[in-house]
Amino acid sequence: MRPAAPRRSASARRARRLTVAVALVAALSLAGCGGADASEADLDRLEQAFASADVALGTEVFDDSCSVCHGSDGSGGVGAALGGVDERLSVRNHLSVVWTGRGSMPPFGGILTDAEIAAVVAYQRSTFGTE
Repeated sequence: MRPAAPRRSASARRARRLTVAVALVAALSLAGCGGADASEADLDRLEQAFASADVALGTEVFDDSCSVCHGSDGSGGVGAALGGVDERLSVRNHLSVVWTGRGSMPPFGGILTDAEIAAVVAYQRSTFGTE
């Protein structure tokens, strides 16, 4: 069992949210351009990170970066509802969606680290999935 990730300070969380908000605005303004597909190497690297993902970190990433669109309870809103996500997407496809974006969802590859993407996918699957 891994020790819990240290909690960021309130000012660090605000700065992170501001960074994510600016990135979201930029990504949404470019949404019509479409994101590039994740390479096989990107997905292989993300799957390796997923194998040891820290769900506690995923909770923090979700709260900071995803809940605005997907809702704090995963029920959706601007973003898709996440209930049963593990039945709709394989782990690899789920990682790809977060990395490259889909529809109006911006890409988080390059905004979040591999560990953060893997952690938030692990959190979403364990919290909103059916298994």
